[in-house]
Amino acid sequence: MTNREFLTAVINGTVSDNEIDFAKAEIAKLDARNDKRRNTQTKEQKANEPIKANIVAVLSKPMVASEIASALGISTQKVSALCKQLVDNGTLTVKDIKVKGKGTVKQYAVAEEE
Repeated sequence: MTNREFLTAVINGTVSDNEIDFAKAEIAKLDARNDKRRNTQTKEQKANEPIKANIVAVLSKPMVASEIASALGISTQKVSALCKQLVDNGTLTVKDIKVKGKGTVKQYAVAEEE
């Protein structure tokens, strides 16, 4: 059965057991594709893994994103995005601090293991 035949049967209100089985099979395919997509890293995510490791290695003391960016030679925006991911997975901690001339900025530190 094709998608067109299935959708035509739904529109006409003539859904049989055959169409129901087809719909279940299509949903199973969608679920399998979504699981694969969810559990597979993109090229960009794979490329960011070494940078994340470098961020953790640089953080011998708490630092703001601009300091980390300077130490690694990458943009502050990229450091901020990757630090947020590291905070979300529990590798880093974050707190807001006031910096003269900049206002409130986020300071990152390596999370202490329990």
